[in-house]
Amino acid sequence: MKRAYADTSFGQIHLRRLAAREERAPPLVCLHPAPYSGLYFTTLAPKLNAGRAVIAPDYPGYGLSDAPQGRPTIADYAAAMLEVVGGAGPCDVLGFHTGCLVAAEMALQDPAAIRKLILVDIPLFPPAERPGLRDRMARGIALTAELDCLAAAWDFSVAKRSDVIGLDRAYALFIEQARPGGRAGDAFNAAFSYAPEDRFPEIARPVAVIATQSGLLAGTREAAALTPGAYLIERLDVTGAVMEAGADAIAEEAEAFLNAADAD
Repeated sequence: MKRAYADTSFGQIHLRRLAAREERAPPLVCLHPAPYSGLYFTTLAPKLNAGRAVIAPDYPGYGLSDAPQGRPTIADYAAAMLEVVGGAGPCDVLGFHTGCLVAAEMALQDPAAIRKLILVDIPLFPPAERPGLRDRMARGIALTAELDCLAAAWDFSVAKRSDVIGLDRAYALFIEQARPGGRAGDAFNAAFSYAPEDRFPEIARPVAVIATQSGLLAGTREAAALTPGAYLIERLDVTGAVMEAGADAIAEEAEAFLNAADAD
């Protein structure tokens, strides 16, 4: 994947772009989960670029993108991503975890810029649970001079990684998880301050919701029910490492949905 920067009102946004093997369809923009970056999609992108370019930006403050002023909202992340793809014509968007919320908000802010949405494992939690989740997840990394301050991130990405994730890949993801430091929790703060139950019913673009059995199944089903005309695809054979072990399954469903859209 080639790397580039887009100049936006949020600063420079870093992105990865994999060219289409044969250009037949609009680009597919992949939106990453917190607290990672577009690197998350380097395993999936080569399975999706047969007929379209695949673009994986980093949110403001994540990866190699500039950090924003203050704490962004999901609406802010969506606005930044719309600036990244602005002028390229309608594009398709695939979101994973936090990326689902950003993708939905992009379609709400500028429906003409978005053709189709693919939302994989949507983080819809009961409203009463969100403040506690926000307090716990939005803290970021409390940096100290001791290496122990990174222990939790190391355990999550490397020490307790799935067997299907190689050590080099796990280390690369750890670097992206740790890179934002104290701002690592910004996107969690935004996600748990967002109300999908208010916003998803307003989506007016075609949506495929892919539900796996990796921890967000109930919320994903509920979000699909809230979204007008959403096409719910359940891949319960995917039980973890969704963009690694489950990459073939996700690519299969995404390709089928996008190719059907291309024929409309």
